[in-house]
Amino acid sequence: MNRKPIILILTSRDELGGASKNIADGIKKIGTHNAVIFSDDKYGSAKRASTLDRILDSGAEYRYIRESKDKGILRDKLKLKSLSKRVNRINNLIKRFRPEFILCVTAYAHHCAVEAKKRAKFETKIIYALPGFTLGKRVPDDTTSVLIVENADVKADLVREGVRSKDIMTMGLPYDIEKKSAEEILALKQELGFFKSTTVLLNIDSGLKNDKQNKNRLQELFELMLDQGNIINLVVVCKEQRLRQALNAMSVKVENMKVVFVPSEDKIDEYISVCDIAVTRYDQSVLYKCFKLGIPSIVLANAERDNKDVDYLASRGLCLPAKENIDVVGQVYRLMQTDTADAVVENGKKWVEMNSVDNICNFLVSYIGI
Repeated sequence: MNRKPIILILTSRDELGGASKNIADGIKKIGTHNAVIFSDDKYGSAKRASTLDRILDSGAEYRYIRESKDKGILRDKLKLKSLSKRVNRINNLIKRFRPEFILCVTAYAHHCAVEAKKRAKFETKIIYALPGFTLGKRVPDDTTSVLIVENADVKADLVREGVRSKDIMTMGLPYDIEKKSAEEILALKQELGFFKSTTVLLNIDSGLKNDKQNKNRLQELFELMLDQGNIINLVVVCKEQRLRQALNAMSVKVENMKVVFVPSEDKIDEYISVCDIAVTRYDQSVLYKCFKLGIPSIVLANAERDNKDVDYLASRGLCLPAKENIDVVGQVYRLMQTDTADAVVENGKKWVEMNSVDNICNFLVSYIGI
């Protein structure tokens, strides 16, 4: 029996929305290749795990490290004497699986793959699927064979930085969601006990243990939404059980207002279809699903990198930005009482109508490096 070609997918713990699994499942569905996923808990240096968590918790600080400064900054932040463990582990993955190429789906995974290729001097090509809507400060170098980007503006920025146009594929982000029929949505709303009021998704909790800022923001925003009374229903993503219990205790005091709690991001897809408005921290996977389902979104951003993407989306009428919690309330009423929602929905549908995970996977399995 002939061995199917293998695609090695590298990711890291700051990945959003299961991008690596979405691509692996799409490749498996095509059937010509096998996909193997490794996160940084497998290929990284064991001693740096807790420190990396702190970096990711503080807003993915790594994204701003330039290639020329990587070595010094990483040693200072991660307190490492050597980076050889990571290089050796990735090099061993190459020897073990002999992949057609490496696909990186996060900035950190891409850095590690490039570092390993330079030091171990293997010939396996690297493809990088950039995870955002704008180009970050760290521009990929010529070690990367192909870049998959979300939109033509990112491609134009990369070309200005010296990347060849033919090495950049504009294919969107690897997120899809099946759209339910109006009858299915109505049945699900009835099952959940939602009244005829507008249903609002609150996706603020990042689930990180040290993320007090977002947890405090979620509790404050939840209280503001409860103050609006029975004109809305709420679907609240909250991973921490103690916080979930506290919010639930508040909600039972409000009559004729239905609140449903979602304990895991993995379950967002089950509930997002019944929502009329999404209020979310910057999460490109949730935003992409809103575009595809026709749900207008209000986005709260924390990190500088997130603000850049949110500003880009807002300037194209794809979402409404909110800097403070009180701004969210005003934007919710704006979407409920004006035709702004229709414009945001239409812009979102047009933005993603040609993009799909299947298109990305079909490109990957047909890619032949030259």
